[in-house]
Amino acid sequence: MEKIRIFDTDYTYIRDESRDVVHREGYWHETIQCWLVDEQSVYIQKRSAKKKDFPNLFDITAAGHLMAHETVEDGIREIREELGIDVDRTKLHAKGIIRDIIELPHFFDYEFANLFLYEHHFSPSDFTLQQEEVEGLYTVDRRQFIALCKQEIDVLTCRNICTDTTNEMMLTDFVPHRQEYFNKIATIL
Repeated sequence: MEKIRIFDTDYTYIRDESRDVVHREGYWHETIQCWLVDEQSVYIQKRSAKKKDFPNLFDITAAGHLMAHETVEDGIREIREELGIDVDRTKLHAKGIIRDIIELPHFFDYEFANLFLYEHHFSPSDFTLQQEEVEGLYTVDRRQFIALCKQEIDVLTCRNICTDTTNEMMLTDFVPHRQEYFNKIATIL
């Protein structure tokens, strides 16, 4: 059974628990979140329809829980697992830890999210998506995405880099992070 570390609100380790218990009881735990960016774009994943939590919604480029035995450095594996790219660590920039809270009926996600930006210009052939996790990878204009996060605009155009098709997206098309989270992401981007 997959175990993750749980913490109190001051980020002091308590014990290890299963992921299901963590989300059912609302325990604080560690994750890694990595936003891929270049000068003009932000890369956003669309979660697979097969995902247990938040299927078919847009989300952080690559993210995941840190297992009980993992360090933050180990968690960078999520980028390779979900997107199939080798990480050039010189382009990976730590942006600190932010509190990310999602509260739904019977699901409480309280994360100490280790946030990273990965700056690089990508081409579609750079990616091999983990199909059970990621349905597609999209680019959005960086300035427009910041405006969307700050709720200065309601909709923006995104481009699926694998199919070269475009769609419109709204903040409600994303995993339901709190507005405070999106404001922090806008500042970091």
